[in-house]
Amino acid sequence: MGNDLLALMVGAIVIVTVMTDVLWTTLTTQGSGPLTRSVTAVVERIAGLAFAASGARRLLLPAGPAAMVLLGIVWLTLLWLGWWLLFSAFPGSIVHGQSGAPAGLVERLYFVGFTLSTLGVGDFRPSGAVPMILTVVAAFNGLVLVTLIITYAVPLVQAVTTRRKLAYEVSLLGHNPQEIAWSAWQQGNRQAFEDELLAISAEVMECAEQRLAYPMLDLFYGKTACFSLGLQLVMLDEALSILAYGMQPNYRFRSLPVDKARAVVSHYIERVLASPTEAGAPPLPSMAILKKRNVPVMDNVSENYQLLTSRRTGLQALIRKEGWEWSIVEEGTRRERTPAGL
Repeated sequence: MGNDLLALMVGAIVIVTVMTDVLWTTLTTQGSGPLTRSVTAVVERIAGLAFAASGARRLLLPAGPAAMVLLGIVWLTLLWLGWWLLFSAFPGSIVHGQSGAPAGLVERLYFVGFTLSTLGVGDFRPSGAVPMILTVVAAFNGLVLVTLIITYAVPLVQAVTTRRKLAYEVSLLGHNPQEIAWSAWQQGNRQAFEDELLAISAEVMECAEQRLAYPMLDLFYGKTACFSLGLQLVMLDEALSILAYGMQPNYRFRSLPVDKARAVVSHYIERVLASPTEAGAPPLPSMAILKKRNVPVMDNVSENYQLLTSRRTGLQALIRKEGWEWSIVEEGTRRERTPAGL
């Protein structure tokens, strides 16, 4: 009797824990449940260790799909275990469909798996009122789980596509921050540049809120630089810093579109970097090529850039989180397109 009660209590706790995590993760849009956070952290840790050991960024690319599959397996396995314990609490609750012989431990496991799959009850059937009701609830539970997994996976994949699309849109502004700043500075380009900033800002805000709803998005790394949203936002923000803090006083870009773009990038960083970082501030941007283009930049920007130390530390942490180093910000991305001027 004591073992049956223990199995009943543990089984009920496991089922409630799993379904709470499933509902929290898939329906609240407020982040992940504790189980999901654990799975995400484990996959991120393994991918990070593999990357650190090999230096091969391609080892990061399977992390997102692997985390989705592993999460589904964890949910299903724990739910299967919970219902197996629940049925095991009622001796003789499951019997063979023809002989009526009580099912053993393995046979009950088979019955529960078959029931959760919503394919029916297979070669076995419930015996007694309570097991019959539990069988119906278990079948409904399995259907709900599969539905919610699909409900979670489809928008997650759509959000990944949205991030990559936005990253490429930003990359078209320039190969590096200096090129973006040069493009914005050219005569007649300022209004078009600010209009583009407003459009990008709205999309960055959407991606930031998608990140809140789906923290697992961080594990879907862009294969190339031009499809890595974090890296492209860093390049854009560095360009805006040049325009707002690196130009001579009478030529600085201080406008609503610029301020809004910087604000939404900050919001995105806050969503992705939940904890303080020790990445440190990156080197100051080179102004040499802009000076050659007769852009009125300051000779020494170190004093102005002291105000941006904390912000730029977050930017460096963001690109490191995506598996890049700061050197690529200055070098620019490598894409087959006509250079924009630098």
